[in-house]
Amino acid sequence: LYPGDGDTPSTLLRNADSAMYHAKARGRNTYAFFTREMNRRVSRRLQVEEQMHGALAKGEFRLAYQPQIDMRGNVIFGFEALLRWNNPVLGAVSPEEFVPIAEHTGLIVPLGRFVITEAVAVLARLKQRIRGDLCMAINLSPSQFRDPGLVAFVSSALRRAGIAGEALELEITEGVLMDGHGYVDKALGEFTGVGIRLVMDDFGTGYSSLSYLRSYPFDVIKIDRSFVHDIIIDEEDRELVSAAISMAHGLNMKVVAEGVETREQLELLARMGCDCAQGNLFSEAVSEDGAARLLEAREKD
Repeated sequence: LYPGDGDTPSTLLRNADSAMYHAKARGRNTYAFFTREMNRRVSRRLQVEEQMHGALAKGEFRLAYQPQIDMRGNVIFGFEALLRWNNPVLGAVSPEEFVPIAEHTGLIVPLGRFVITEAVAVLARLKQRIRGDLCMAINLSPSQFRDPGLVAFVSSALRRAGIAGEALELEITEGVLMDGHGYVDKALGEFTGVGIRLVMDDFGTGYSSLSYLRSYPFDVIKIDRSFVHDIIIDEEDRELVSAAISMAHGLNMKVVAEGVETREQLELLARMGCDCAQGNLFSEAVSEDGAARLLEAREKD
C-alpha cells in the first residue's frame, strides 16, 4: 500500500508480486500484505534460483549416503542417497530450501536424473566390495513424475550399471499421489513391474496416507522423524508409531524408522517390532568412500 510499501509504481508492483506469491504458497482463497521479511525471503529465493542455473554443470551438486540398518542383525542393508549443494556464493544450501525452488523452475528433472545415474552407479561399485545384498533408496519428487521419460531413464540406468530392479527403492511422499494423475499410476505400475520397491516416505505427516497404502503397491513405509524424535517422552507418538508398525506388518510391508538418534529410541522401536532404522545414531550421511568403509566394517563383523 502506498506510501508505506513503496513510493514508485515499479516498487509497488514488485512488492505486490511478493505478497501475491506468498499468498499462493499459503493456499487458495487467501490474501497477504507485503512485509519487509517477505521481501527478504523473495530476494533470497531469487538469489538461490540464479545460482542454481548452471550449478549442476559446474559440479556443485554431490550425493551423500546414509546407511539403513536391519534391526534384526544390526547390519547395513542399504543406503539412502541424499542430494547436497555447496555453492561458491551461497555456501552450503539445504535441500529444504533448494528442492522446492528446483521443483518450481523445472530444474528438478535434470537434478533428479543426476541423482538416479550417480546413485545407481555408486550402488554397483559398492556391491562389488561386499558379499551380501545391498539396496539404494532414491527420493522422487512430484515434478519428476511429469517427465514422460522417467521410467525409461531409471530402467536404462539400472541396465547400464548391471543392477536388478529389486536393489532399488524409490521413496515418494503423499504429494506425488495427491493429484491422482494417470501418469503417476502408470509409472508406479511400471516400476513395480521390473521389481523396483516403492517406499511411502514421511508416513504419518499427511492426511490420506492410509488410503494411499490401500490403493498403491507400496513395499515399505518410512515413519517420519517427527514421530521418532519424541517417542521416549510422548505417549501419543509411541502409540502412533506402534499402530503404524502393526498396520504395515498386517499389509505385509516393512517399516523403516528415520531420524533415530539415541539408543533408547532404537531399543523401544525394536520392542515394537520395527524392521529397520536410519539416523545419526548409526552414521550421518557420508561420501561413497565413507559408505564403502562402513560396509567393510560390516564385513569384518
